[in-house]
Amino acid sequence: MYTLEDLGWDAYFQQQLTAQPNIEGAEPARVAEELKGAYRIINQRGVVSAFLPGRFLHAAASGGLPSAGDWVLARSLPGEDRALIERLLERRTKLSRQQAGEKTGEQLLAANVDIVFVVASLNREYNVRRIERYLTAVWESGARPILVLNKADLAENTASALAETQVAAPGVPVQLTSAATGEGIEPLQRHLNPRETGVFVGSSGVGKSSIINRLAGREQQAVHDVRSSDDRGRHTTTSRQLLVLPGRGVIIDTPGLRELQLWDGGGGAGQTFAEIAALAQRCAFRDCTHEREPGCAVRAALEAEELDEGRLRSYRKLERERLFIARKHDQSLQTEEKRKWKRIQKNNRQRQRVRGR
Repeated sequence: MYTLEDLGWDAYFQQQLTAQPNIEGAEPARVAEELKGAYRIINQRGVVSAFLPGRFLHAAASGGLPSAGDWVLARSLPGEDRALIERLLERRTKLSRQQAGEKTGEQLLAANVDIVFVVASLNREYNVRRIERYLTAVWESGARPILVLNKADLAENTASALAETQVAAPGVPVQLTSAATGEGIEPLQRHLNPRETGVFVGSSGVGKSSIINRLAGREQQAVHDVRSSDDRGRHTTTSRQLLVLPGRGVIIDTPGLRELQLWDGGGGAGQTFAEIAALAQRCAFRDCTHEREPGCAVRAALEAEELDEGRLRSYRKLERERLFIARKHDQSLQTEEKRKWKRIQKNNRQRQRVRGR
C-alpha cells in the first residue's frame, strides 16, 4: 500500500482540501488511467474502479474531465468495489496539445507532472525540429524537460546526434539510452525523485514503454517491435497509465503521438528558442515578425551567421501555428458565447409566456 505522499500528494493539494468544504466520505485519490469514461484511481488502499456523476459531463468541452495524473476526491460506494469521483482538484501543471483533427480543443496528455521525459529514437525517425516542438509544449506545461535519445545501440553516430540535440535544447539534460541493452538507464533513474511525477512522451515506437520496464525492473508495460520497413512504431500503450515506482516516484506512460500541435506555446517558445527571444528584444518594433520589418535584430543576426537558419525556420513555423490556434480558439469562444445568450433569451421568452397565461 502507498501513502498519499508516495503518490505525489503535497502542500499544494492539501491546501485545496482546507480551503473548500468537505465532502462526506470523500478521500483523495489519483487518477491512474482513463478508459472511455471509466477510471482507475489509486489511493492509500490500492487501485479501484471509479466513475463520474452526470454533472461532470458538461465539463468535457472545457477540459474539465479528469485525466491521468489528476488528483480527485472520491467516495467509495457501500457494498461495491467502485468509487464515485466527487471533485477534481486544481492542477499544478498540465501537458496539453491541440486535439487531433479539425475541431479546436485542448487535449490533456498528463496532469500534475514535475518532469517530462521527451523520448526520441536514434534511427531514421530522429528529427531535431520535432524535439523543439516537444520542448515548447513542455516548457509551457510548467514541468521541466529531460531529453532521452533512445536506441543508441542502433545509431551510426551518437556523438553527432547528441551535439545537434544539445544545440537545439541548451541547458536541457540529454541522456543517451538503449532499452535493449540497458545503456543509460541508471543515469536516467537519477532524474526520478521520490514524491515527484514524470511522464514519458514521444512518437510511436521510440521505446517509451521499454524504458519504463527497465526503470521498473520488470515487464510492467507491453511492448512491440517497430516495422523494419520504415522504423515506424506500432501503438502498444493505448491509454495514459500512471505507475508507482516504490521509493522513486510516479511515472506516466502515454500512447505514441503521430503529431503534436501546440495548444498554447507562447511562453514555451520563448524558452525553447531563448536566443531568438533575446534578439527580438532588440528589434525596432515590438510586434516584429522577423520577416521584412526594418531594424530587425533577428534577421541581422541571421545575416551575420550568428543565428542558425534551421532554428529560425522552426521558430517561425511554431509561432504561425500558435497564432492560428489562438485565433480559432477565440472564434470557438465567441460561438459558444453566442449559443449561451441564445439559450438565455429562449428561456426568458418561455418564462414570459408562462407569466402571461
